[in-house]
Amino acid sequence: MNPTEEPATPVVQGRLIGHFHDRYWLLIIKCFRPLEDHGSGWSSLWDSNESDLWDRGKPSPALIDLIEQEKDTAIFRPLKPDGQRKKALVPGCGRGYDVIMLALHGFDAYGLEISATGVSTAKKYAASEMQRPQEYNFGLGCMGSVTPGNASFVEGDFFKPGWERQISANEDIKFDLVYDYTVIASQKPLLGNTCQDETDEGSSFVLCTRKCVRSGQRA
Repeated sequence: MNPTEEPATPVVQGRLIGHFHDRYWLLIIKCFRPLEDHGSGWSSLWDSNESDLWDRGKPSPALIDLIEQEKDTAIFRPLKPDGQRKKALVPGCGRGYDVIMLALHGFDAYGLEISATGVSTAKKYAASEMQRPQEYNFGLGCMGSVTPGNASFVEGDFFKPGWERQISANEDIKFDLVYDYTVIASQKPLLGNTCQDETDEGSSFVLCTRKCVRSGQRA
């Protein structure tokens, strides 16, 4: 390589960042509201069959470790004291790997995805995976140790009201566990109390990054 040449940017990273870069700066110039345009950006990637840009092909190993290692901790038990299953939400769920994993660990898990194509893809994955779970959904020795809950998928934008009606007609649903990998974390400065609005008292919000998992209980 010529010393004056810059190293090539990895193709996948360049495509994903580039897809949103122009959208972001155009909105900064126009109205300083990038969140509103990012939804259509993700939807267009689904519709053009480019979900491979972020699809890792399995649930988060860090989340699996947390759920299984802390299974005796109150906030991570899949059942409430009265025997009802806890409800878990995964915003921006993609193909639904983490939703299915949580359901297989006993939660009634809900995946929220902004794209109709994404929801359809997740439902197809769930139909197969809930019947014949793959080993990557569990840690060593934990496969089949819990009676599974249910997995459901909803089309909607986490940052806009209305998607809750697809789960509860009067929108009064509250979640016991919310897991996020990129959606909420990437927009944290703009969120306000969005997460608290979706969780019940005593519930847990889990923020997972590439290197660590942080959990916080709502008082």
